[in-house]
Amino acid sequence: MLKTSWWEGSWLVWPLMAFTILTACLGKFETKPTLTEPCRLDWQKQAGIAKADLPDSTVNRGLPVLVFNIHDRLLSDSFFSSEAHTEEEIACIGDLASRFDLVLFQEAFVRPAQLAHYTKHAWANHPLFTGGGGGDWWPLRAMCNICLSPGLLMLAREQPESIYSEPYEDFAGWNTDLNKADDFFSKGFQLVKFPTFWVLNSHMDAGRGEASIEARALQFRQISAGIRRLVSPDAPLLVGMDANLRPDKGERDAEILEEFLNANGLTLVQQSGPDLIAVRGIRTDHPKSLPLKGILSDHNALSVIIYPPSRQASQD
Repeated sequence: MLKTSWWEGSWLVWPLMAFTILTACLGKFETKPTLTEPCRLDWQKQAGIAKADLPDSTVNRGLPVLVFNIHDRLLSDSFFSSEAHTEEEIACIGDLASRFDLVLFQEAFVRPAQLAHYTKHAWANHPLFTGGGGGDWWPLRAMCNICLSPGLLMLAREQPESIYSEPYEDFAGWNTDLNKADDFFSKGFQLVKFPTFWVLNSHMDAGRGEASIEARALQFRQISAGIRRLVSPDAPLLVGMDANLRPDKGERDAEILEEFLNANGLTLVQQSGPDLIAVRGIRTDHPKSLPLKGILSDHNALSVIIYPPSRQASQD
């Protein structure tokens, strides 16, 4: 009788072990079509956000934009459940997003479909990468659907004309004291064309180590290459992202940001920690940082009113 070595017989064991670990860390994958818990948290009062800091739907003034890393990457039944959002908190994030005409979320890994349904925006896009990116390795890709997502969710009142997304080719890799395990998620960028302007949404590599810093530099250059390839040099452009840059604390981070802005003719409009909004050829006003860190996320949210060119002006 032939004996089978432990290694030869373990090809089924390793995927099962990996699936068990993923389920323990992330929780059981969310399958509900809608959010069923309402928002009962007075997040606006807790954050000290005045009524004037949020869009007023009764006033026809520009296009309100929200950029927010919502940190929705764990479920409440996971091993690390103390860091997970409750469904009520996600509903509160949905209430906030419902006030804006254009929303750029990062780390919307777990409940993007439910959020999109809840906010009732006319259009929603949450890309999954069929190949490439940090989460694209076996057996992870076979068991972890959200690992093939960059966690980017874009919501809009208006349908776009074209949609493009691309995973990053470079990332820092395995978790260390200074770098982060960015090879467990396929980070990348969305580049979307609306009738008179373009929008870019992205989440860059995390970590403060040298590997993460250089990965971000290469990721920004990949974005710039995508913009050059797809967007005409004079086209209006809005950029919202979690850049994971600290230009006020790191000289290299400041250099990376300056190179990116200059390469694409962008002006920095608002920044709070690692998150930023920049524009090209678009008038803006009322840029704000909404202090929701520790209330609805581990990040503050950013908002701005933009005034894209009219369709008539773009045709002329």
